[in-house]
Amino acid sequence: MSSSGTIAIIGGGPRGISVLERLAAQLAAETGDTGGGSADTVTVHLVDDTEPGAGRVWRTNQTRTLCMNTLADAVTLFTEPGSTVTAPVVEGPTMFEWIELIRGDDLSETADPHGAKTALFRGHPAMVRGEFHSEIAATQPESHPSRALYGEYLRWVLSVVLARIPGNLKVEVHQARATEITQVTGDDGIVRDEITLEHHTSGDAAHLASSPVTVVADATVLALGWTGNEPDALEGFTATSVQMHPTLHWVRPGNPADQAVDAVGAGEEIVVRGLGMGFFDLMAMVTIDRGGRFVTDTTSRSGLAYRPSGREPKLVVASHHGYPYQPKPVLHALPSPAPMPRFRAALAGLPEDAPAGSVDFGETLWPAILRDAQAAYYTVLLSGRCPGHAAEADRLAAVLTVIDDPALNPWRLHTYPELQDLVPEDDRFDLGFYADPVATFEGKTIAELTEFLGDRLAADLHEANLGQDSAVKAGLQVIGSARKPAQVADEPGRFTTRSRRAEYAELRRVGQMVGSGPPAFRTAELLCLVDAGYVRFLGAHPTLVVDPEQPAFAMSSPTTGDEAVFSTTLVDAWLHKPDARTSADPLTRQLRLAGRLRPFTLADGSVTTAPEVDLATGRLVHPDGAVDPRVHMLGIPLLDYRADMTISPMPRTDPLMLQETDGAAVSALRIAQGSRD
Repeated sequence: MSSSGTIAIIGGGPRGISVLERLAAQLAAETGDTGGGSADTVTVHLVDDTEPGAGRVWRTNQTRTLCMNTLADAVTLFTEPGSTVTAPVVEGPTMFEWIELIRGDDLSETADPHGAKTALFRGHPAMVRGEFHSEIAATQPESHPSRALYGEYLRWVLSVVLARIPGNLKVEVHQARATEITQVTGDDGIVRDEITLEHHTSGDAAHLASSPVTVVADATVLALGWTGNEPDALEGFTATSVQMHPTLHWVRPGNPADQAVDAVGAGEEIVVRGLGMGFFDLMAMVTIDRGGRFVTDTTSRSGLAYRPSGREPKLVVASHHGYPYQPKPVLHALPSPAPMPRFRAALAGLPEDAPAGSVDFGETLWPAILRDAQAAYYTVLLSGRCPGHAAEADRLAAVLTVIDDPALNPWRLHTYPELQDLVPEDDRFDLGFYADPVATFEGKTIAELTEFLGDRLAADLHEANLGQDSAVKAGLQVIGSARKPAQVADEPGRFTTRSRRAEYAELRRVGQMVGSGPPAFRTAELLCLVDAGYVRFLGAHPTLVVDPEQPAFAMSSPTTGDEAVFSTTLVDAWLHKPDARTSADPLTRQLRLAGRLRPFTLADGSVTTAPEVDLATGRLVHPDGAVDPRVHMLGIPLLDYRADMTISPMPRTDPLMLQETDGAAVSALRIAQGSRD
């Protein structure tokens, strides 16, 4: 069996293995070759520096305390009938269906009408380690599985792909780091890319073999995931300060499972920047993973009591807006789609060929989103579902008329006299409050802010536990759900500069806070720790300096009168947004310096963080506008350019990620096949 074309896939997490699956499906369909050999074999090198299949974020040996932000039955890696893809659909189970099949349960006829998912699993049964058995037994469709268990699902998908590859496809899997990419011309006169791989001598990415190997590829697909950036001036100053004062410890921004949390001392009060998902992960790792226990306590407002191990630190936390991400509602089922009829109508009214920088998001789409959010809130409030409120159809109809009054600003609807006789003031939906709760704080001290935010967390948790009967959650769901279709409408760069920096930025910020928050049980744990004295809140817009006399980090916030908190440990509980201009990833940097990558530029000349790619194939765009003949880039590094780059593929939604990987796979295959013509 001779090789006639070579493809390198750099990154063996979800996108990388999806590219391989799509490529194998397309090649099998083209040749009808399901076994044996072929003179026209395509070789694929799948490269991952941590755990091929799972990748770094979902690696299977990480702490089981870290859970997915996605529900078990709301993620898949398989295409479905009707998917917008070129390669043939290969049906397979969602993560929850995979769990059901492991347990020996039968899939419902609705989930698997033709038995294709069950047949695929039975042909390739999963072998999952015993440590996951109790989690598998307890998982429900609406559960938040551990990230490690999702990694097991991903590794099973890879094993299925490898077992089903056609005979004219050869796959070599490398646990290695790709460190260099250069153009080379072969004896046949064809220009290809030579990729240097440094192989691990252990599972630790810091230990690499001394003798790198190279792969020469006709086509390369970069599925790099969360790439870091070179330190900016402030980070450089912090790093220098830590070097000058060895008693200081700085846990740098990064994937929580990779952060040096062990450096945080027991009983120490530490300062933390970040109140998003990275913070909730940190909170869990320094309590649960150190032997602390949350136990049921029906007398507390969190429903929990904390049993300390004595090894946990105390946390003083600040962030840009000073407020933790909102908990997801407790639904005991998968969530229903958010009702967004006004937004959908506004989207349909946009010109399909609108040029870059021409669509004012604030005028065309934002008001419709806000009106849908208001309507969703009052529909629940006045339909009899919300506790303490009877069904009032006539009043609801009147409120909806007010909502649709074009003369009223839907962001400030709660302030208008038109609602005065319809809804009591305390029952009105104040979107501005939920967008920035700390702005309403009138105290001066850290203790007062912590008490204030503790009360707000208790209210958030109450709304989350109401589930579908929460008017607040119904309204906020619209804001969170509007992000994806808004991103699609913008792609690539159709919104005006003004509206991008104003209303669209607000949608993304608020949508992230209210739509991408933790499971409600994490908010309950946070509230429990606040009440137990293990977490205090510092406020918004924190300032950090290093006091060389102590030495210590000193963090303060104008929210609490710039009262400084001193600590020898700083934890940055957040992730850098990948930036092609300052990327620490060697391949991204080399491609940029070689003139094969340019950051996407908006219509007004503003340069974004994302590399520009050909949307159909994912191939990089050069500074002169030419499309690279070989190198594709997918996923998270394209956040400022492509829509929905951080969301795992959701079943029954024709996921954009699988459309993206399909396009790149077909393109890479065409290039590899062309190399032998």
